[in-house]
Amino acid sequence: MKIIVVSNRKGGSAKTTTAVNVASGLAKHGSVLLLDFDTQGHASIGVGCDLNEKLGVHSIFQGKTLSESFMPTVHENLTLSPALSFFDVYEYENLDGILKKRIKEESIADFFDYCVIDTPPTFDALLKNSLEVADVVLVPFVPHHLGVVAVGQMMRALYKSAIDFHRELADVYILPVMYNPHIVEHKESVQKVKTSFGESKLLSPIGIDIKLAQQFESGAPIILNTKRSKGMKDYKKCVKELLAKMQRE
Repeated sequence: MKIIVVSNRKGGSAKTTTAVNVASGLAKHGSVLLLDFDTQGHASIGVGCDLNEKLGVHSIFQGKTLSESFMPTVHENLTLSPALSFFDVYEYENLDGILKKRIKEESIADFFDYCVIDTPPTFDALLKNSLEVADVVLVPFVPHHLGVVAVGQMMRALYKSAIDFHRELADVYILPVMYNPHIVEHKESVQKVKTSFGESKLLSPIGIDIKLAQQFESGAPIILNTKRSKGMKDYKKCVKELLAKMQRE
């Protein structure tokens, strides 16, 4: 099972939009588990599920198993562990290694080909638990100055986590989102990321498409739509590139 963590410590980076579309796209190639680690629960809404106030992925920090929170979604190959809406990570003293333990003890890898984790935009125990199990970290960013700064901050967090967990650095791929090729700042920002981190880490950009925002109202990721749109086309290309890169690693 390949575990793909979608993360950016800066809010408003289309992190959840990316998580639900990548998870749904991968579900056409195998069985996928989507963990909605952001307590806002937007990834849960994005795959057609209601928010949960009693049982969810965060319940593993309260002594529950991961698998008892599983529920079906809009895609038959996509299973969700929803967010626990009122979970407060700061009420707990030591949450180290719990996700890793649950994945191992429940043999989650025997049941899924891919696991996608949508993370909160904070460097807390939820993100640290996610990075500890990550094979791939996908970093969406909006191509402007603060977006480039956020990518650098995220990379430093990844290196710190690798050192803290005494493990190899996960494979990192960077995804420009809300990209307009006619805006000079967008092109320059993507070039800065390419220069700083290498062209091999950069995925093809996701362009601006209002349907990407509207998809949460319908509860169906745009990548599953039958009508073609720019957002659908871009995320399909993203999943194709991601699969190719993971297969080469």
